[in-house]
Amino acid sequence: MEQASLMAGGMGALIGLGIAIAANFLVLPAVLRSQEDGFVMGRKTPLGEKSKDTVAQMTRFAYRVPMPIIFAFVGFFAGLKMMGGQ
Repeated sequence: MEQASLMAGGMGALIGLGIAIAANFLVLPAVLRSQEDGFVMGRKTPLGEKSKDTVAQMTRFAYRVPMPIIFAFVGFFAGLKMMGGQ
């Protein structure tokens, strides 16, 4: 791979990470509020047998651990493809 493609991939990874971090600060509070109120996607949604605290912890974990990793990988490969990398 050439250096320009790797740099584009790195920039894509940084952009993906930035989007994930922004979602952590901007979107996560709204998601947690809607889960606390029992509304998901505008519908009243029962949580099942899980407590509200458990669901909130699982949501925080999803936003803080796998989401930034996935967004960074997707951004890296998108940057590679934009620069014509394989």
